[in-house]
Amino acid sequence: MALVNLNNRLNRRNYYNRSPWAKRFLIRIGIIFLILVILAGLPGKIIFDGVKDLQLHSKAVAAAYQNQNFGQLQQEVTATKQSLQKMNTSLNFLIWMSPIPFVGGYYSDIRSLTGAGVEELSAIETILNKLRPQEKELGFIGAPLSGPDRVSQGVKLLQAALPYLDSVQPQFKKARRSVENIDTNKYPNEFRGMPFGQLVRMSKDFIVGADEVVSNHRDILQQLPTMLGINSPKNYLMLFQNDKEIRPTGGFITAFAFLRIDKGQISTTISDDIYRLDERLLATCQSKICPLAPPEPIVKYLPEVSGKARSAWSMRDSNISPHLPTSAKEFERMYQLLGQGLPFDGVIFIDSQVVEELIEVTGPIDIFGTPYSAKVDHRCNCPNVIYELENYSEIAARGEQDRKAILGVLMQQILAKSLGSSSERIPQLLETIVRLANHKHVMFYMHDSSVQTSFSNLNWTGQIRPYSGDYLHINDANFAGGKSNLYVEQTVTQEISKQSDGTYGYKKKLSIEYKNPQPFNIWLNGINRDYVRVYVPKGSKLLFSKGSEDGVRTLEDLDKTVFEAFITVRPQNSRKLEFEYIIPYKPGDKYELLIQKQPGAKDFRYIIKLNSSQEANFKLDQDKEFKFDI
Repeated sequence: MALVNLNNRLNRRNYYNRSPWAKRFLIRIGIIFLILVILAGLPGKIIFDGVKDLQLHSKAVAAAYQNQNFGQLQQEVTATKQSLQKMNTSLNFLIWMSPIPFVGGYYSDIRSLTGAGVEELSAIETILNKLRPQEKELGFIGAPLSGPDRVSQGVKLLQAALPYLDSVQPQFKKARRSVENIDTNKYPNEFRGMPFGQLVRMSKDFIVGADEVVSNHRDILQQLPTMLGINSPKNYLMLFQNDKEIRPTGGFITAFAFLRIDKGQISTTISDDIYRLDERLLATCQSKICPLAPPEPIVKYLPEVSGKARSAWSMRDSNISPHLPTSAKEFERMYQLLGQGLPFDGVIFIDSQVVEELIEVTGPIDIFGTPYSAKVDHRCNCPNVIYELENYSEIAARGEQDRKAILGVLMQQILAKSLGSSSERIPQLLETIVRLANHKHVMFYMHDSSVQTSFSNLNWTGQIRPYSGDYLHINDANFAGGKSNLYVEQTVTQEISKQSDGTYGYKKKLSIEYKNPQPFNIWLNGINRDYVRVYVPKGSKLLFSKGSEDGVRTLEDLDKTVFEAFITVRPQNSRKLEFEYIIPYKPGDKYELLIQKQPGAKDFRYIIKLNSSQEANFKLDQDKEFKFDI
């Protein structure tokens, strides 16, 4: 057998030696291999070296800022840009990869990100060159600053840079155009231990956000000194909304804290659970007549624990309007009944998603001996910080006298760790805060009208917006069901079609499917009693409805027509609401549609069909406007 194998090998060798075709084949293979080495290997080596240089110079940029060395900061920004330029040049030699399925898409994304990075760093380089004569005035004294001082310095830098933004706006615009079409959802959250998806998403969001602010929202930069108490101290009321018990503006109001900001230094003065305020309100109203008649939905669907209808309206239930400015004014009206006026300059609304994501950036925090972290807690299959916050809200609801006011302490420590974190984390913190605001987990109601207008222009004020085309906003209110919104999912399908009989308007079929896959748990998961309002264009006419346990009422609110319904969603069960209606809308060349997300809500699945053709299938993470060809 061994002799046979040897003979076969000798025959194959002799065949290649005497066959001209075989020789030509081997030569071609060798040439192709050599070309691939030249086309991919050499640029790949340059790119690999460029990535290492980029990492080194990026860390050096953070270190230079940390040490407040302006000259070094300039040098490292330039060096970082040069590293990206080398990578970009090498990537041009790999352009042959563009048409390759699957690989080509990732290659295009990398080119787009490196090109955008070069444009952004060129803009920063220009601004730093302009600011060099002011380095001492801007606080670059060659020694590290405390977190609050860095906030003050950041505001000074923004103010000093404002006159030069026009000159660099084209570079920010070009960078944005490069990355806008990158689909960040296709990237895995982790790749070989690196948070790859998060890095790509953060880079894109940061680049797009920079252009958005520079091009369209410079007013917010001009308002920052006022908001951060640079000229005079500011006081804000922070309201914590529990989005796991969803309410119209984002969640059940669980706790409050007063924030004082003086020259960028943030401190909490008073914090407690919302029941303390309601106890004070009840005590005050026992000695005088208070206008606290509850609105009809609360009387109808939110009974007392005893089962009797509610006879008084409380602060914790004041956010019944989905239009946040209206609910904020209602809260303030009740607060003023305490006789203290309004000792704050505005209200900041946050939900548990804010705490969860900031702790993910800062790391675990210990409050009164209890650790709060972003790790999954198997007691609820949710982040540990969510479990502990829900546990706290249950203690507060029971009214235990020794309950501790944790929100203020928790936010104080999160802010302190955020401001004191390394310079390398600043972009991630900024991106996280902006994204939370864009996704309606942070919202503002400011007393200064110019500041409020700036936030409104960013869509950070929770308003139900006017719109001339088709419109949809689905608003849920959990009127008893534990914290079941931790588990309840929704799928929303819109089927839009032109009236078949040629009459004016379009017909819409809307279905909302609710699912709760988790088993019953008397504390966290329970029967969700959901007061549902569907906001559609004013003048819409309901033709058919199905699924509501109390019928469907049609009314008008906030310059919209509203379909009002009520359902109960049980654990390990599902329910569906269906509406068929005509909207008084006559589109031109495009069918325009605005969908507004409910604050605090999860990113639910939405499907849009127009004239039987599916036009969109997405998760609603923020307000979205569509313009479909018809």
